[in-house]
Amino acid sequence: MFKLIVHEVRSRRAAIAGWGIGLVLFGSIYISLAPELFEQLKSMTNLSVYKLVGLHLESVEGYIASVVLAYISFLLGIYSIISSTATMAGEEDNGTLELLAALPLERWKILTSKAAALCLVVFFILLIAGTGNTAALALMNRNYPVNIKPLSFFTSLIGSLPLLTGFIMMGIFLGSFMPNRRIAATVMSVYFTASYFGEHLSYISGSLETVRYLCLFNYYDTTETIFAEGIRFSDTAVLLAVTAAFYVSALYFFRRRDITVGTWPWKKGKIL
Repeated sequence: MFKLIVHEVRSRRAAIAGWGIGLVLFGSIYISLAPELFEQLKSMTNLSVYKLVGLHLESVEGYIASVVLAYISFLLGIYSIISSTATMAGEEDNGTLELLAALPLERWKILTSKAAALCLVVFFILLIAGTGNTAALALMNRNYPVNIKPLSFFTSLIGSLPLLTGFIMMGIFLGSFMPNRRIAATVMSVYFTASYFGEHLSYISGSLETVRYLCLFNYYDTTETIFAEGIRFSDTAVLLAVTAAFYVSALYFFRRRDITVGTWPWKKGKIL
């Protein structure tokens, strides 16, 4: 099982380097331009379009949180969707999962290894992105001091990991539950988009307040509060509970699945 995890992580070395460096460049640009962009945009803080995309223009710290933290987690969420649905359903469509299942390896070990590997990959990407963007923030602080400690910024960015593991396990569950990757990726993409915009819409329209609690993005703070107070334990607990629930569900349906058949798992009459 450990060897399978190592193999899965190694096979994604290019993704770790590419996404890590790309997110460093993305965040560094916005961090270096934050003072100028904030001054240009702060007069439009009441516009609904900025609220819809989650921009906080009350302070430059809020701007950095709502752009760098929010958009890096959003972009990594897209990677999580692509990778998680490709891990089970995608490999089944390609025929490689059948070969892996034929090995003397229990199915729960296969699923657990792939889930753990994806979580490690995202963690390594966050480490690279966090280190690079923290360095960019330290450089910006020399010319334009802001009320953000580098360590606080780094831990806030790494703190998006529970959110991303939630999306990873949701994608793996859908890949184990749905007949093929196309349907799994479609459902996952619809929820991901609704979760992102639904959370912001709930603050604009009071009638949508209850919808907020169904959105995973609601449990990752991307306001300047996170720099002062840190990651909320209650939010992390919710995201870890979601991750665990989808892991158990994915495990249940993967054990019932007829690999390569491309059908719904409940059509199998017995648990393997």
